[in-house]
Amino acid sequence: MKRKILIAFLFIPLLLASCDGDNFGYPSKMTFEREGGTKICSGAYGCYSVEILNYNGIGATSKGKAMDSIKVTYDWLTVKSKNYNDTQLEMIAAPNHTGKKRTLYVDGMVDDNSAEIKVVQY
Repeated sequence: MKRKILIAFLFIPLLLASCDGDNFGYPSKMTFEREGGTKICSGAYGCYSVEILNYNGIGATSKGKAMDSIKVTYDWLTVKSKNYNDTQLEMIAAPNHTGKKRTLYVDGMVDDNSAEIKVVQY
């Protein structure tokens, strides 16, 4: 019995270490005020492609490694990066004149996985 418990305690950290719960160092949520503006978010790895999507999965995608820099715009949000190795994403939100909360999702591709950032503007 003690052996089974010891084996279980040895394997639990391995299972937890294999799960990437840190979103590659990027924040899971960014918030903009009604007047919009620019914010920089940093991660541990650079994104080689960036998508901006709405709740239904409709949006825009950057071209990826073919260019020196990344810039993608969809609806009220623009995301820029100096190059695909840069670990900083510059997010620019247009002013919100609707009076309603709006949400978009930014997916930065890192090693065939994505870092998802929920962007909310009030």
